[in-house]
Amino acid sequence: MRRSDFPGRSAVPVSSASRLAGIAVAGALTLSACGSPAPSPDGGVASNGASTAAYVDVTGTRATLVQAAEGSGLRQFVLSFVLSDAGACRPSWGGIRTVDDPALAAEIADLRAAGGDVTVASGGADGSYLENACSDAESLAGAYAQVLEATGSRRLEVDVEQDVPLATVVEALARLQQERDTELTLTLQVESAERGLTDQAVAALSAAAAAGLDVRVNAMVMNFPYSGDWAGAMTTAADRIAAQIVQVRPDLDEAAARRLLGLTFMIGRTDTGPITTLDDATRLVEYAAAGGAGSVAFWSVGRDNGDCPDGTLQSTCSGIAQDRYAFARTLADAA
Repeated sequence: MRRSDFPGRSAVPVSSASRLAGIAVAGALTLSACGSPAPSPDGGVASNGASTAAYVDVTGTRATLVQAAEGSGLRQFVLSFVLSDAGACRPSWGGIRTVDDPALAAEIADLRAAGGDVTVASGGADGSYLENACSDAESLAGAYAQVLEATGSRRLEVDVEQDVPLATVVEALARLQQERDTELTLTLQVESAERGLTDQAVAALSAAAAAGLDVRVNAMVMNFPYSGDWAGAMTTAADRIAAQIVQVRPDLDEAAARRLLGLTFMIGRTDTGPITTLDDATRLVEYAAAGGAGSVAFWSVGRDNGDCPDGTLQSTCSGIAQDRYAFARTLADAA
């Protein structure tokens, strides 16, 4: 997922992927399979336990969190993205805004007063990754903790779309979970509807499993090649990913794996051409509500308007004709 601009991109291998491919998966991901759905991303909770949320580009042009909540009906937002500040092991929003920005802190407080909450997301499609700027797991865990303290959140999502030192990231996440009981999500790329997650994404998932992390899987059902029906391609990919989770965690049945799975789509015009319509979003939400996935979210609330209905790809509008917050309301109505 991209913060503010949309040049073409390609998947970048996760470092040490070949080494990690040999990691045994018997000690796989832990999950309270019979419990309530994990909360990242988690908006309102639908009757089947699926949850809904929207991503917020913290550095972009947008409404406040409370304004977005009031206009959309959603109450859960994923703040995106934490990056390195000037190449140092120092967290920032998008490399340009301090994590303790008082205006953002006030927005978060107002949202919580209205019954909402936030998840913190690092990484994304571009920019200088904090994960590459910090030289060891201890410093990376400390940088993550700084953002969690500043936002008052206990939920962290790591969006892996660049080459990262995977062993360091996993160790840092383990520290957070042990020391702060942080709820963790790995956001991972999809190769195709038929193949599901990329090989590098599976390697990241297996590394987390080997470390005994309690982590959810958030699949980016966007920007992958497909033929025919786009909504069908997204749900076909989700079916394949659920099977991949079971392969990594063979003691889970399919229903438990699907509760572990989150799906994040890009609204309107996407980076690589497909257009996600409101009908597509409705079908994805219905799929999740029928037990297909534990959560659904979208990129991004700042694009959830029809200000550029001519099909152009922009960071501040969807590129299609729509009412403001139409996609968010589709998710909120399912909750």
